[in-house]
Formats: sequence, C-alpha cells, structure tokens
Amino acid sequence: MVEITLEPARNGVIKKIRDTNHGGSSSQMTVTDVYEIDTEQEDSHETLMRFIYEICEDLGLDVGNKFSSQVMKILFSWGSHYEPNAEEISSRIAELEAELEILKVYQNDHI
Repeated sequence: MVEITLEPARNGVIKKIRDTNHGGSSSQMTVTDVYEIDTEQEDSHETLMRFIYEICEDLGLDVGNKFSSQVMKILFSWGSHYEPNAEEISSRIAELEAELEILKVYQNDHI
C-alpha cells in the first residue's frame, strides 16, 4: 500500500511517500521530497506547479500528456486588477501570436 503524507513547513511543504509493498516483495520504501515555496522568489510558482503535478502523479491521476486531446494545465496569469507594464504586454502579445501561428498550421494541415 502506498501512503502519502504532506506536512506544512515554514517555507513550503514536505511530502513523504511510503510504499509498504515496494516491487511486490513486501519490502518498504520511503521517499521524502521538500518543496521550498518562497513567495519572494520569482520561481516559486514553478515549484508550486511541480508540486501539484507530482501529487497528481503520485495519486495515479491522469492529467494527460502531449498526445492527449485533453490536458490539465495549471497556469498563473495576471490578476483581474493587475496593470502590466509595456514589456509584459509585448511579451504576452508575442506568446499569443506564436500560439495563433501554431493553430494556423494545424488548420492548414486539416483543410
């Protein structure tokens, strides 16, 4: 049996996975991961997303893959009252234009 334990830490979350039947040989295996989620760091959202995806994987939940028609996406975007600066706006426009180009290629392939 697999047991997943989550413990809050001052700067994140500690995840422990204990498998009492590792490899079908009744041996035990314990894996401990520490997810440091410091909201002051720029990459804290990436750590949080990795934590959520890995929890889904540990629980055996199918979130899809690059070949699936349905894929769970966890993303962060601007808040409803956030006012982006000019550089952020230009970057977002470039991302959307790139996405549109990909869709146009798919569209042309199916005509």
